[in-house]
Amino acid sequence: MKSTRTILHLALLLLGLYACDNRPFPHAMQVADSLANTAPDSAITLLQQIEDSILSEPEATRVYYDLLRIKAQDKAYVTHTSDSIIRQVVCYYRKEKDEKNLPKALYYAGRVYRDLGDTPQALEYFQRVIETAKGSTDHKLLSNAYSQIGMIFLYQDIYDKAPEMFRKAYHHNALAKDSIGMVYRLRDIGRSYSTLKQADSAIHYYRQADKQAERIKNLRLRSVVNSELSGYYTELGRYEEAYKAMQIATSSKRGKKLPLYAIKAQYYEHTNQPDSAIHYYSQLLFTNNYIYKQGAYWGLYNIARSKGKINEMLTYLDQYLMYTDSVQNMNQVETIRKINALYDYQLSQKENRKLKIQTFQERRLKVIFCIAFVFSILLFIAYREYHKRKEQAKRIQRQKLERIKKEQYQLSLAQIEKNKKEIEILEFSLREAETTQNQLQQDLLNAQKKLIEKNSEQIEARQKVQDQAEAKLKQSEIYKKFHSVLKGEEEEKEEEKEEVKINNTDWQTLNQAIDETYNQFSQRLQELYPITDIELKVCLLLKINLSPLQIATIATRSKQAISSIRKRLYKKFFNEEGSTEQWDNFIQDF
Repeated sequence: MKSTRTILHLALLLLGLYACDNRPFPHAMQVADSLANTAPDSAITLLQQIEDSILSEPEATRVYYDLLRIKAQDKAYVTHTSDSIIRQVVCYYRKEKDEKNLPKALYYAGRVYRDLGDTPQALEYFQRVIETAKGSTDHKLLSNAYSQIGMIFLYQDIYDKAPEMFRKAYHHNALAKDSIGMVYRLRDIGRSYSTLKQADSAIHYYRQADKQAERIKNLRLRSVVNSELSGYYTELGRYEEAYKAMQIATSSKRGKKLPLYAIKAQYYEHTNQPDSAIHYYSQLLFTNNYIYKQGAYWGLYNIARSKGKINEMLTYLDQYLMYTDSVQNMNQVETIRKINALYDYQLSQKENRKLKIQTFQERRLKVIFCIAFVFSILLFIAYREYHKRKEQAKRIQRQKLERIKKEQYQLSLAQIEKNKKEIEILEFSLREAETTQNQLQQDLLNAQKKLIEKNSEQIEARQKVQDQAEAKLKQSEIYKKFHSVLKGEEEEKEEEKEEVKINNTDWQTLNQAIDETYNQFSQRLQELYPITDIELKVCLLLKINLSPLQIATIATRSKQAISSIRKRLYKKFFNEEGSTEQWDNFIQDF
């Protein structure tokens, strides 16, 4: 708070110094511009204070104010949530052919689209920065543009293209005499080569980054670089060098703790120092980051396994698998988001070629349509609120069932078929990109294709594991015991059918076997809707493919009673009448 207050006082002092100067923009904007790079929070505050007065300024001032506000927010790591303002800014400077401000506007448009998750659009804007700013002396802007392109390539798994972009970014950092930027770019080049499995090149650039940071006596930057280098040395099994880098990384108290904790934990695990490894793995469990938690539980599992601690090992493995599912779900969502962004980008490009001019009447019709649409939504919301209490239970139940259906679909053969269709679409787009010789577009499409293929492989692997689990269940004694209740409805007469005694221990054993095979089947069923003991038993017997007659015999109920239970269960879960076959199908798929 004190530093912010001091900076604001400095801003007011600068305003006083500028009072007699004749400049094109208001003095407050000039001060905000100078503060944006070093104190973006103060720049945002200052811009907010003059927001009302800017409305009476000329268009050029208003547009530059919008650009400054986006710049300050970006420097303060405020996530952009809309592209409406930056599009207007870019359009204005393009129309005015403003060679000074257009590259800046294009750069921040790219930053906005990165925040919005529209990677193809962001990439195009960063490339436009480079094209527009050719011959420019704004080397920091060019360095930032090349760096952003390199980061996109790493994000899209196009690793072989990234080092070149970071080298160009480093070149412009050097021309700008930006020593801090040079450290980061050398670090980025090293990171790129590590993804390419080129250890010698990666280590070379990491060391160059460390030397540059040491040259400018920046301990925090040395900590950042050596933190990554220590992790990479550990990955390569070069533990002595990893330890030296780790010591430098820990010399600064301003570095990020979680990555360093993860690196230390892996180092101590690999160097047979389990107590230290456990300490740092345990620290990672307090974070909300699923990836760190997943890695921590896996490390703790390995240590428990090496010590022969079976209970701890199983506990850690269970947590690891849970977070692995969460991470995989996040990856699947991210894959779908990337595909949608690419598809939306292609559609927008086609529309931009067809529709370049829009009349006032068309805009007015769109506004009217939007107002009508919003009004309809408000009416719908009012109607929903009126019936909220009555429908709440049904809605929650439907959401649970839809979530289960979605999860089952994401791990089903149908998802694989959908992935195949997505791949066909990408291959078609790839052929189009090849005809236009758009290499960057080809790289993006190939990356998207690989992500979908990996998703299909994961589904197939899960299904294979599930098939093996089911095969193991069918070979178990408890499975055979329940199936031997009736040896064959067609081979024996009803009075000759064998009767097998089923006790409580058998029920518990069957329940446990089914839960192990089908991901806690009974628990998930109870979470959806509380059911009675006899209803659960019927569901367990349906899950192992027993006939209604066998179920009736084991449950000591009539066949009609078993049919009634199945229908009643369907109505409980789905809030509608259904047949016994519908319920049986639900249980088989659950």
